[in-house]
Amino acid sequence: MSASPHVSGEITDETLSTPFSQTVRAATAERHSKAENSSFMTRLMKGELVAAAYTRLLAQYEYIYEALEQIAATYRRTGERLTEPFNRPGLDRLASIRSDLHTLAGENSTPCLPATQRYVERIQRTAEQPERFLAHHYLRYLGDLSGGQAVAALMARHYDIPAEGLSMYRFTELPKPKVFKDEYRSLLDEAPLTDLQRQAFLDEAIVGFDLNAAVFAELDASVEPSPVSA
Repeated sequence: MSASPHVSGEITDETLSTPFSQTVRAATAERHSKAENSSFMTRLMKGELVAAAYTRLLAQYEYIYEALEQIAATYRRTGERLTEPFNRPGLDRLASIRSDLHTLAGENSTPCLPATQRYVERIQRTAEQPERFLAHHYLRYLGDLSGGQAVAALMARHYDIPAEGLSMYRFTELPKPKVFKDEYRSLLDEAPLTDLQRQAFLDEAIVGFDLNAAVFAELDASVEPSPVSA
């Protein structure tokens, strides 16, 4: 796959002297905020939807994490040097997502949205580009360990989703979230990435946030508000 055009977040002399984790956060801040403050997530987090809206979101995550974790497993088998320090089995979420979906929806299934399919295909294209895979790895897992913890608390509060339907956000094999996130960012700062690989990581992270926001937009168009908020 040819390198994607730079979307923003160019590597410069100034960013080269900045810890890479800080460069990533700065370069993706606008896209991150846009996704986090999307209409769907805002309404979901305020309790303005119904429990089925969260289940529908979780169903899209099943497709996304299946793609991500298939590549993660391949990189573990091949001993990919770049991904090895980050690619810890305790991060894997697919089994938890499937368990949560069984709790919340039984045997019912939810189709993959077009935006989700585009996201999945983009992740699949990183199977031979570990620096781009790491961008999606960073986006998804550090998000689960950060905002995901608030998502779990609010889903329980607003929609009475039981603990057994929120196991996606419990990382029992890892240190406390802050400790692990600090370790992850340190690894990112120390990763043996070339300048071109750093730029590819930044480009891919920005694309990843945009794809995530597109999933939220399609979910927003497909869900009904709660009877109370309507």
